[in-house]
Amino acid sequence: MKVSLVCFTRMGFETMKKIAGTGSAGGNEEKWDTSLWVAGRYALRLAREDAGLPYQAIVEGGLSAWTGAEFQRSDALIFVGACGITVRAIAPFVQDKFHDPAVLCVDEAGTFVIPLLSGHVGGANRLAEFVAGGIGAVPVVTTATDVERKFAVDVFAKDHGLVITDRVLAKRISADILAEEPVGVFSDFGFSGWKKIPEGLFRDRLCKRNIRITVSDREKDGIPSDRVLRLVPRCVALGIGCKRGTPAEKIRETVEDAMRRNGIDLRSVFAVASIDIKKQEQGIIDFANTLQVPFLTFSSEELNSQPGTFTESEFVKKTTGTGNVCERSAVAACRMGVRDCRILFKKEAGDGVTVAAAYDPRL
Repeated sequence: MKVSLVCFTRMGFETMKKIAGTGSAGGNEEKWDTSLWVAGRYALRLAREDAGLPYQAIVEGGLSAWTGAEFQRSDALIFVGACGITVRAIAPFVQDKFHDPAVLCVDEAGTFVIPLLSGHVGGANRLAEFVAGGIGAVPVVTTATDVERKFAVDVFAKDHGLVITDRVLAKRISADILAEEPVGVFSDFGFSGWKKIPEGLFRDRLCKRNIRITVSDREKDGIPSDRVLRLVPRCVALGIGCKRGTPAEKIRETVEDAMRRNGIDLRSVFAVASIDIKKQEQGIIDFANTLQVPFLTFSSEELNSQPGTFTESEFVKKTTGTGNVCERSAVAACRMGVRDCRILFKKEAGDGVTVAAAYDPRL
């Protein structure tokens, strides 16, 4: 987790040191990769005298440029100073809670820690509580679901690695929860992994608005699509084989056609896989990059060791050493660290590309 801190005064510099010490001490969910920045004449003078703390200086009048750059680079920004300074600095760069980094404001005395931006999706609320606990401050959390201790669909999605498919509907569901309106919850993965159903959600009950956990992009029987928010787990591995030099565009077309025929949401993909002789295949590399997922490769021996029944080809076996590249590589990728793995769809082919999908059925 990349965290950038900035201070503006001598007292703020001392507080920033405490916050940095809290992050380096561990105990939070993610290890900090911390960078410290100092703006302001007196803070810079003190920083120069403190040889034990590495820092970088922000040139006079450079706070806006620094903020814009850190919005792109960092997972969290912590301003040690006035809220007004923080708000004015971040204002030109704010997009929405699905893209913005977490932004915290800590007063220079270290009395209060205020999450200003991306409290749920960006994790600012939890970060504020962690920082406050570390420096003996008070976290000032203002989001309604946190204040009222209610279920928050965006926090739930973040915690479980789920993709929110409809932001507007997600907001309406949060409003329903706050208004104590019942919300139905359905899961294609079952509920055995749930400790309990959160308050306000009703299992397998059709309500005015509903949540469905699924990799499917098709409407579930009896649940109108405009009343259901799909939360998509990233649990699908794509296995791909192709002729040498096949462009990424052709690979994507074949994959999208196969996913569409089988009703699988492309946002469920967590990895693309193939045989190791394809590790330099630029089309597959580029396709994986467009999905922002890793491209994994396996030897023929590793592929042949995968359990299951596969669509075998003698020609492919003579060429690659294994009778099926796409199905076996999908299973191999899916089984990394997971015992249970199932084929979603077997080999489908088009324009010199083969694709198959496997998934982890647990959630």
